[in-house]
This record gives sequence, C-alpha cells and structure tokens, in this order.
Amino acid sequence: MTKKPITLIKLGGSVITNKDIPMSMKNGFLGRLAKEVMQAMEEHPEKRFVVGHGSGSFGHVPATKYKTIDGFVDDESVLGMAIVQDAAAQLNRKVVYEFIKNDVPAVTFAPSNTLVTASKKERVNFFSLLELYLEKGLFPVTYGDVIVDTKQGCTIWSTEKVLSFLTEMFLAEGYEVDAVAHVTEVAGFLDDKKQVVPEISRKNWEKLKKNLGSTKGFDVTGGMTLKIEESLKLADKGVKSVILSGIKPDNLYSYLVGKDWVGTEIG
Repeated sequence: MTKKPITLIKLGGSVITNKDIPMSMKNGFLGRLAKEVMQAMEEHPEKRFVVGHGSGSFGHVPATKYKTIDGFVDDESVLGMAIVQDAAAQLNRKVVYEFIKNDVPAVTFAPSNTLVTASKKERVNFFSLLELYLEKGLFPVTYGDVIVDTKQGCTIWSTEKVLSFLTEMFLAEGYEVDAVAHVTEVAGFLDDKKQVVPEISRKNWEKLKKNLGSTKGFDVTGGMTLKIEESLKLADKGVKSVILSGIKPDNLYSYLVGKDWVGTEIG
C-alpha cells in the first residue's frame, strides 16, 4: 500500500454536541464539518484523513456519574462501564452515518474493541486493523472510548489520547503524518486579552497555561490542557498540531487545503 500523508482530525464534542444538555446534538454543525472534510478529500486525493470525535454530552455525562476513568471503584462500575461505552458509541454512529449518507465509506474504529490497557497505558493494540481499513479504501472514524484495563478494570482514553497514540503508531510504521487538527468551539487558544495565540511551544506554554479557565459543560478527560500537552508530546516527534474553530464556516476546510485559517499552531 502506498503510504499517503495522513492528517488526523478531532471534531470536538463541544462543537458537534450541546455539552449543557445530555445526549443532545448541535443542529447543523456535524453535517457542515463533515462536508468540509469531504471537500478537502475530493480536492486532495493524494492525502488520507482519519477522523476522531469527542464524546461531548454523550459519554462524559455517565462517565462523571460512574467515575469510569478511575476503573472499577464500586458495585456500579461494571454496569457504568457498559453505559458509558454505549453512550460514546451512539454518538459515533451519528458521525459515521453523516459520512455514509454522503457516499463516504466510513467505518468505526473503536478503541474499546482494538485496545487493552494496564494502569491506563497501552498493553495490546490492533493497529493493523486501522491499516487494513485504509488499505481497502475505507474511512476510519474513531473516538474517545472506555477501555478494558487489566489492572483497574476499565479506564477512558480521550480522543486526544487516542489520536496521539495512533499518530505514534503511524510514525513507527513509516507513515508521514502532516498534522493533528483539533476542531473546537473557540477560535484557538486565547490569551488573557481573549486574543488568539498564533503559536504555542514548550517555551511559552507554562506562562500561557495560567490563562486556562474551566471547561464548559461535561468533560472528564482534561479539556484544553490535555489537547495542548498531548500536542506538545507530538511536537517533540516532529508532528505539528493545530487548534481551530469549528464554529466559523469553512475554517476547517481552509486549513486542510492550505488556505488562510484562524487558530493556534502547536509545534
């Protein structure tokens, strides 16, 4: 298989779902963003795209209730794991269908069925399945998910963690990774004057970190801090990341095709 350059894209839960109301979508946003990705795919067949999405008001709500990220902590934890996994999968089916109804052969790449952890760290993975999907011309859609953990029963890997892990696996197998794009409800990382910071590196991150506020709505996996810290780890491996607004029409499309876009680059 020709190893085409890959861009990984996270459609943030804050953009595609209403994070203030459990199990609810924002009208129109998922469809528009999917079309922006599809337009970029049509214009750049020499590239490959892998989409992930956050859980937003779907998975985060029961995950908070059952403390799923911490494992089997009480008698309700096993049922809680199943409920959280189901909630995340319900949103994934909506994202997959958005592409399928536009004739894109989207398939689910579920971390819960392709990964085993021990104390929250990868122990066994089935990355080869993702490679086969790409080889066969399929369009993988992954997401933050509940993972079975050999030490603590279960845990959660955020979409940021999943995409970072997949990026590292792609690099190890000799693929070129162009970037990881995080599509959010904000225009990028904002400074104390609410202006977009054009670039973040290890040199300025500790100072900028003080500007972070609390995450809106439900989020059990770290929000903006996790995005940037996972991105800085990838920057150490030579892969840039970006944070850009999905609220602004065509901003994601513009980034993917090399036009002017608004956001923050991390590298």
